[in-house]
Amino acid sequence: MTSVTASPVDFASLPRAELADDGGRALDALVLVTADICGAVAQAVAAGYAVMPTGGLTSAIGSFEYAKDGVAGFNGVVAIRPKGALVAEVVDGCTPPEQLLTHQVAIDAANGLIAVGAGLTFSQVNAALAEAVNPCARVLVDLTSIGSAYVGGVVATGAMGPLRMRPSVTLEAVVLADGGEARVLSGDDLDAVEGLQGWTGMVVAAQFRFYEVPSSEFGLVLPVQGSDVDAVAGLLAYLEPWTQVNLPGAGGHLGNGDTVLNGVELVSRDSLEDFVNHAPEPARTKAQGLLQSCEYAGADMLACITGWSEQTVDDVLFSLMDPETETIGGVMIEYGIGFSSGSEMETFRAIREGAPDLARTKARVKPEGKMKPWTSSTDINLAAPADTGAISDVLTAYADYRAAIRALAKEMAPTGIEIELAAYGHLSPHGIDPHHRVTVFAPEGQDAALDEARKAVLAFKRTLIHELLNAAERGGSRITGGEKGIPSLVEIARAAGGEDRLPAELKTRLTRARDAVMAAPVNFTFRAPAELKGA
Repeated sequence: MTSVTASPVDFASLPRAELADDGGRALDALVLVTADICGAVAQAVAAGYAVMPTGGLTSAIGSFEYAKDGVAGFNGVVAIRPKGALVAEVVDGCTPPEQLLTHQVAIDAANGLIAVGAGLTFSQVNAALAEAVNPCARVLVDLTSIGSAYVGGVVATGAMGPLRMRPSVTLEAVVLADGGEARVLSGDDLDAVEGLQGWTGMVVAAQFRFYEVPSSEFGLVLPVQGSDVDAVAGLLAYLEPWTQVNLPGAGGHLGNGDTVLNGVELVSRDSLEDFVNHAPEPARTKAQGLLQSCEYAGADMLACITGWSEQTVDDVLFSLMDPETETIGGVMIEYGIGFSSGSEMETFRAIREGAPDLARTKARVKPEGKMKPWTSSTDINLAAPADTGAISDVLTAYADYRAAIRALAKEMAPTGIEIELAAYGHLSPHGIDPHHRVTVFAPEGQDAALDEARKAVLAFKRTLIHELLNAAERGGSRITGGEKGIPSLVEIARAAGGEDRLPAELKTRLTRARDAVMAAPVNFTFRAPAELKGA
């Protein structure tokens, strides 16, 4: 087992962390990068420090509001980051997960299992599988940040990608460090880790089931009109059979015919226009082509469909097309654009992820002559039946939210307040979560106007959550949480007017999260919301 004393830590010599909370406030903390998380955590707890896990800095692993009085009883805060590597080190497949260092993997090919250190990315994990098993073997954690997000942070946030599958769907076990010897958790006990942002301890390693996917990747982009919610709903309902991911036994071949749609995502035209103004080649030229397709089709959004197949992208297009209407779920394919495996898919990902990345970046950067932007993004994941009416009801709530924000932008413009809306995210019927990021820019000195805009946006957001809860109840859909794990559930509960108004499944998850937080060492729970600490 990893020693808790092998590498003594001199906390006085550690550098300061360059981290901030969700509101942009600097975190007063030290930072420690280590390959021995269990040992580092044990020493930090013994020395009287509060512990905050930090990883690839791509997600909400630091999701909290920082307040110095929240750590008044500690000697300070230590942000512990798993040590990464350029390439995963493959060790003996029989190595127990709790003995792995942060950059190591142990592959049990015979049983379809791979144990992974917390400091690796899933790109590195899948590369190790490709070399040791075969090129089609992979862990089905389908993040858009697959090349940058650390395994530990992904498990801690409960992060999902286009497939809309939480990590626990394919997790066998998680190794957790909370001050003593590492604990190996599995089954229902995973709820004490997944989505809890490190409030109960720090992920040391995780063991996943891996699978084989079809040999080729593809992307298909269809221009759609976001205000035509019935048309978009019809497309999603039509595609539902191809988005069903039926998991085989560990190590087995992913089955759903020879084509599996692993994601349907949304990029708004205005987000794409911003991307074109900043993108390098060849993504810029390709993005301009997509903008032209929007113009020809009279569309304001792009439905970006991705998947795996044994066929070429042209054959995939043909197999998805309804022969009677020569459409895909009623959407004309005349202006659709296909992308194949290799460099084309890399360009496609750069475009698909570039738009939201730019929106997030603009929300963090203080423009000259203006205050630091204020931003808020929707995050409500909803699984809908393959029913056009039920999906349309959900999409109507988002259309109403967009209309309300755009009306607010016009109303606030004379005050010098600028309000930008970027829509991007997931449209899979198994997880409809089209993130709508609102960013408010205010001239310096316009604090009152900024506060007025902020309050109005949050009020519209609460209305959206209410409408989604109602739509789910009417249409037989399920709200399953959001991409930020338990913080998403807390936000939904607050907007709903309390936990008692949540669906039973979400109430159970919040209760289990509260039980886990209240049982965890206070060295980790200082960042947890009051609702989970019994306050």
